[in-house]
Amino acid sequence: MPSHQSQNSGRKIQHGGALLVMLVILVMGITTVFITSLSSTAIQNRRNHSSAESLARAKEALIGYALTYGDTHTAAHGYLPCPDLSGSNGEGSSPGSCGSAGAHQLGRLPWRTLDLPALFDGSGECLWYAVSGKYKNNPPDPSTTMNWDNTGDLTIYADNGNTIEANEVVAAIIAPGKPLSGNSDRAGSSAPTCGGNYTAAAYLENDSVHTPVAINNANIAAGALIMPHEHRDGNGNITSSTNDQILYITRQDIWNGIQKRIARQAKKCLDDYASGTFVTNTNHKYPWAVTLSDTTAAPTRTGSPNVRFGRFPDVPSNSISGGSGSCPSSSSPLSHLTAAQITALNDQIQQVQDALNAYTGPGSTGSALNNAGDNLKDFAQDPPYNLPWTDPIRSAGKYVDDYCSGDPKTCTNLSTMQTKLDAAFTEITDCTGMSGSSDGTMSGSWSSIPSCQFVSSTSWAAWRDWVFLQVAEGYQPGGAGSCTIGTTCLSVTGTGHTNSGSGSYHAAVVVAGKTLSGQDRVTGFGSASNFLEGANATGSTSLETYRLDDSSYSTINDTVLCIDGKSNCP
Repeated sequence: MPSHQSQNSGRKIQHGGALLVMLVILVMGITTVFITSLSSTAIQNRRNHSSAESLARAKEALIGYALTYGDTHTAAHGYLPCPDLSGSNGEGSSPGSCGSAGAHQLGRLPWRTLDLPALFDGSGECLWYAVSGKYKNNPPDPSTTMNWDNTGDLTIYADNGNTIEANEVVAAIIAPGKPLSGNSDRAGSSAPTCGGNYTAAAYLENDSVHTPVAINNANIAAGALIMPHEHRDGNGNITSSTNDQILYITRQDIWNGIQKRIARQAKKCLDDYASGTFVTNTNHKYPWAVTLSDTTAAPTRTGSPNVRFGRFPDVPSNSISGGSGSCPSSSSPLSHLTAAQITALNDQIQQVQDALNAYTGPGSTGSALNNAGDNLKDFAQDPPYNLPWTDPIRSAGKYVDDYCSGDPKTCTNLSTMQTKLDAAFTEITDCTGMSGSSDGTMSGSWSSIPSCQFVSSTSWAAWRDWVFLQVAEGYQPGGAGSCTIGTTCLSVTGTGHTNSGSGSYHAAVVVAGKTLSGQDRVTGFGSASNFLEGANATGSTSLETYRLDDSSYSTINDTVLCIDGKSNCP
């Protein structure tokens, strides 16, 4: 019979074994929970990654659609398609129209219209898509002009309720995620490829408890969507969730590429015009720009003689004389001058005109305008010109010089200055020194240049007021076909410019970016500073341009391309 001590020892061993078994079970349980948690997190990460890939692919396709819209439709670039609302045109296809003009629209992504396969999120659901009423293609909003000043009017809220990209969002792609308690009814066969139905509330959440405003992702009428987040009660328990993963499109996403495309089109047109390949242009010169105040409707706005800085012309002008081509009489103060001397005098007047165009009024310095007027006055009174003080040209210089005073210089009576300059140009253009009424070495038409035909497109009419031309002195009609590096040739600097040869350029195309603070493009149409920034707005020979990711882009957002006969500006 075992001893009492042996029995106690056995019980201790059994008890210790039980504890060991219980410990093993506990460790296995914890490990299982931990592994399950890791597995769940990994699965969710994979789902999110899959959703992000599909969203990015859809965004790229939508931007591409907008960039090329005008190439395949009789409308401007920039429009986005309607969502697939019911599969009426075939699943994944945009309907003929969606809602009323200006109204936002929400539906499934029109993947077939975008030439994509059906795109699924990480939970196996097809993507949804919301588009602003100002950017949807059918019916278009007649109250908007389709360019980069057309603001975005969808509002995206972050998970904390703060607004993201105010006035910028024009569309959003949505990955609905797995069903939640409020939207689990996804049965149906109306979308055979994607599965399910076209009821937005079955896929997207209504954040009815959010403050300061409730946001229903399933109802785009108010133009608001909210990012994924959770609501919790005072004890930390989740009371409601929103799992809609959203990738939005801003107007900058669309228009940044279009602005560059426009600038390249205008540059290509000017390169081909100056090359002499398509039209006569023996000295590789460029046409006059359009005066800033010209509101002539497309496609007939023509460059104005003696304007080297202004808007890009619908019709190029090679005119160097607006008159008869001969002095009124042999007693004209200019009748003794040669053609080269007349051209030099014309350039002096043009420098005053450029300075007047650049002067923005009280608060800006008028030293450049004052100096230009003084130079014209001296130029006109010295040999070989010897013009009397009553002559319109000499008078224009004296008037400008006299009416810019103080330190710093402040100029007054600007409208009378312009009248005096107009009289000076008239005297020039009525004289024999200007050999005929146009530069016979240049063409007065874009018609035979294939790359210039964009000026007759619907898109051009929507954004031509935002496109500017600057021609270096000497490369305008009647010029010598040369400019002086460091003074009359143009330069382009900034991170947006990567070509060599800065300071030797013959011309430049400048495309104004979206409106910045303080700019008024309605009542201030005739002022370059309401469209361009810094020196770009002054007709200066020094221009600036920056990349979108450069901090300077926030204050100077103009796209500038140089032109110099393709030597340094291919």
